Amino acid sequence: MKKGISNKRIGIILIIIGFLFIINNFNIFDLGDSLWKLSPLLLVWWGFHLLRKRGRHTKTEGDFQVFGDTSTTTSSPFIRHSSAFGDISVKIDNEEFSGGNISSVFGKISLDLQDIKRIGSYGQLDLHSVFGDISIRVPANLAFEIDGSTLFGSITTYDGNKVRDGSYRSPECDGSDRILRLKPSLVFGDMEIVR
Repeated sequence: MKKGISNKRIGIILIIIGFLFIINNFNIFDLGDSLWKLSPLLLVWWGFHLLRKRGRHTKTEGDFQVFGDTSTTTSSPFIRHSSAFGDISVKIDNEEFSGGNISSVFGKISLDLQDIKRIGSYGQLDLHSVFGDISIRVPANLAFEIDGSTLFGSITTYDGNKVRDGSYRSPECDGSDRILRLKPSLVFGDMEIVR
């Protein structure tokens, strides 16, 4: 509950400042240079707020890292990691994998799924990257499909094929009832699937 109120407060402040900039640009009300002189204070306040908010995360909410790299081996079938200005490296040390969510801004995501033997009931992995690359190592017999989007980036499969329209099904999908669904969203970054 408290997190929602905090986000609401930030949103209202940013909307008010945005309207002040619009009013100033249309000369409805002249704020002069005073608004521009105070605008760095907003960025400083926002930065402190984000850093303070970082300490409130618990292990059940996943891992969130700012200005640092995350490298972990987990036996959990479900993963959730986020990073800003740092790399994420995750190795799944479990025979069953159900999916999860990994997000990175200005960092690389490396995911090692070599040890998995089967896909759990959920079976979807959401990957979000802005100004960073994603590398996923999969076992040879893993059935997976890609349904994603890229903006100024590309998706390449283990056989060197470029995924042109954001959709791809591995040959192992034929006859398989458990398929890992990869849902990448890339902006200024590439994704590669390797074996």
